[in-house]
Amino acid sequence: MNIKDKAAKIRTLSNDDTYQEVIKEIRNAQVSVFLNGQSQLEAINDAHDIIRALDKIEDYFNTVFADEAIFDKKERGTAPWKRLIPK
Repeated sequence: MNIKDKAAKIRTLSNDDTYQEVIKEIRNAQVSVFLNGQSQLEAINDAHDIIRALDKIEDYFNTVFADEAIFDKKERGTAPWKRLIPK
């Protein structure tokens, strides 16, 4: 799959209301574990791992969007390194 198609699919997913609601509810549930003074250490560690996993998903999305932006700049010839190369 090329970078434009990949970015379009990920953008559609990340903008989907259901996806956003699911991620928000999962994150809020894990935060509530941290805020609960009765939480066991294992539950806190699990919550931390889940939040880190959600962050990794967001990082991946951002990486794909950055790759698309770089691709677009290359295609338009506006990337900084393109301007430095004599024609």
